[in-house]
Amino acid sequence: MFKRKVETMSVKEFLSRSDLTSVQNCTKVSEHVLAFDKRKGYFGVPVKPIVKACVTAGVIVLSLSFGDVSLAAAGAVNGAVTAKVVGAFAPLVELVKALSYPISLVMMLGGGLFVMVGNADRGFGMIQKAGLGYVLVQMLPLLMDLLVEIAKSL
Repeated sequence: MFKRKVETMSVKEFLSRSDLTSVQNCTKVSEHVLAFDKRKGYFGVPVKPIVKACVTAGVIVLSLSFGDVSLAAAGAVNGAVTAKVVGAFAPLVELVKALSYPISLVMMLGGGLFVMVGNADRGFGMIQKAGLGYVLVQMLPLLMDLLVEIAKSL
């Protein structure tokens, strides 16, 4: 009943079609949206020179308004990036600090079990290492904050 109409053409022929790009053949305003020509722009107004002029004017106005702020901006951006990175890792640091207590408790209990079964050297070693690990995990963020402040002062 219904048959599809198949039209074959090369890519070059497809791209050089003029049935959709002609502004003169448009009868409705909505058809003008489809009628964009790269060289002429919309409705025959060239876009590229207008964009170039606007960008040039904007750069001139900004450079006259603010002067040379490149050095100050670089320091501000560097500090802002550092603050954002440190702030982004803050939840992860708090998570590790919160998990260090139960993990070290389990390790110390395991060490106590080794002491109970007669392997005192291994048990006390586990208790000692778990306690030292807990203290280090709790203190390392403070040490890193100290190092960051020292680096800022240099």
